[in-house]
Amino acid sequence: MRAVRQPVLAYAAFIVVFYSNLYPHSKGRYKEIKKMQKHIITDHAHAVIKRTYQTSTGNGEVRDMAKSLGLPRWKISRYAILNGWVATNKKEPNWSKKELRILESAARHCPNVIQRKLKKAGYSRSETGIVVKRKRMRFLKNLNGQSATMLAGCFNVDGHVITRAIQEGRLKAKRRGTKRTAKQGGDSYFIKNKDVKNYIIENLNEIDIRKVDKYWFVDILTS
Repeated sequence: MRAVRQPVLAYAAFIVVFYSNLYPHSKGRYKEIKKMQKHIITDHAHAVIKRTYQTSTGNGEVRDMAKSLGLPRWKISRYAILNGWVATNKKEPNWSKKELRILESAARHCPNVIQRKLKKAGYSRSETGIVVKRKRMRFLKNLNGQSATMLAGCFNVDGHVITRAIQEGRLKAKRRGTKRTAKQGGDSYFIKNKDVKNYIIENLNEIDIRKVDKYWFVDILTS
């Protein structure tokens, strides 16, 4: 039995070497075919991929879909191309009059705060969309400052961090002249954007760039 198997194995090895030399790309192609066969597109996966590509793929939908289907992303992308499905980005709908009123009244707030206010009113907008629309409508043109609470939200820090900087003279601010009692926290501060900019430049080592609202941060430094 061993005497019979040895010639057969030798012949098989010869065939593999022979065809590998005759067709140098066949080995790589064979591996590619095996790789493709490893990830099968079922009818369910086909329907999910088609539906996703025909709606929106610009916000991580393909990545999430690949994870849920247990398929590599390259497999899904290639399958979509073969079927003629083109990745599309879902365009945000036009702003309604009510949304614009909310945006204008809350323009002084950070984008994430405006986003929450819009969501509370039943609207869904991305922070990028809010920043772009606010800039196009020039709602920030007549605003040149903000409260200490709002500033703390933009820096993503506790309000005491801002009030301490004001009390230590590192951040210029003025009282708003409100009638808030001591129990309510006392009169609030108003801080001009130029003073916020100076504070950032002079105390950059105290600011955690990873935590700040990036859109607001850029607006302050470039204004």
